[in-house]
Amino acid sequence: MRIHFTARDLALTHLADEPDPLWELVNSAQALQTRYGQVVLGQWRRQVAAGLRRADLTARVRAQLFPVAPHASYYPDLLTPPEGALGLDEGLAAILGTERSRLAGEIGRLDGAPGAGDWLADLAAGRVAALTEFEGLLRGYYQHAVAPYWDRMRAHVQRDLAMRRQVLRERGVEGLLDSFAPMLRWRRPVLEFARHPSGREIHLDGRGLRLLPSYFCQLHPLTIFDSELPQLIVYPVARDPRWLAPNPFRSDGPALARLLGDTRAAVLRATVDGCSTIELARRANTSPASASRHAAVLREAGLLTTSRVGGSVLHRATPLGVDLATGQAARGS
Repeated sequence: MRIHFTARDLALTHLADEPDPLWELVNSAQALQTRYGQVVLGQWRRQVAAGLRRADLTARVRAQLFPVAPHASYYPDLLTPPEGALGLDEGLAAILGTERSRLAGEIGRLDGAPGAGDWLADLAAGRVAALTEFEGLLRGYYQHAVAPYWDRMRAHVQRDLAMRRQVLRERGVEGLLDSFAPMLRWRRPVLEFARHPSGREIHLDGRGLRLLPSYFCQLHPLTIFDSELPQLIVYPVARDPRWLAPNPFRSDGPALARLLGDTRAAVLRATVDGCSTIELARRANTSPASASRHAAVLREAGLLTTSRVGGSVLHRATPLGVDLATGQAARGS
């Protein structure tokens, strides 16, 4: 798959500010239907399956959600409206308000599954009862599969966004597009997907492009199906396999003792919003070499991460580091 840019498209290309709840909902539903990524998602799958059973939602998710959001090369664009960027409620309201002609066209492309024909037909026809039931199912699924994990997911997404924003500041939009290699390959004026099941050619024609990081996006970056709609790329972020593990950090352990000292505390506080090594040294009022040494200790303690994209380096506090730097850990104890 290839996306063609004009100069105006480059000027209008931008990063999303936050993860999108409906994209995470759909991507997580697809992840729940598969077994890939077990190291990262195995525990999440078990927890979600247990939660859905307790809520008596398992059968409905399988019979009504999976057929509409299958793990396949096609699923309806109406599930991920632009309004999702405003929040779950706004996104679900947009789904409920989908025009009947669009419902018929997009739902009608689904292959369905055994027993799903009547359900898909009701949705495609825009029957109020079916749409209301579907909205309730999406909300119930989200509360068990996405909402409990939002803060941890968002931390991964924000680390990626901080890194991309730094690349954008230093190298411009073409440097930003180049930073997605190898999953995307930028060869002006074309952005090519390395692993995408579609061979489509999309011409932006001055509409620009939104770049949206997603925690549950898996095998390759995603786009919407309808080339006439506002265009975006949903791409996977780097994930920590220990994202659901209880934090092993102990206040009486040697790692915390190594954190004592004004300079190291200043370094930790400086990384709450993410910064380069040079910016870190400036904020902490120390030399770049000293900032790097302190960052290494904090990284070893699990309090910050360091990412590299091309020639750019970004230090960012982990959720635990943020808690310690801002006093949230003490207030929450």
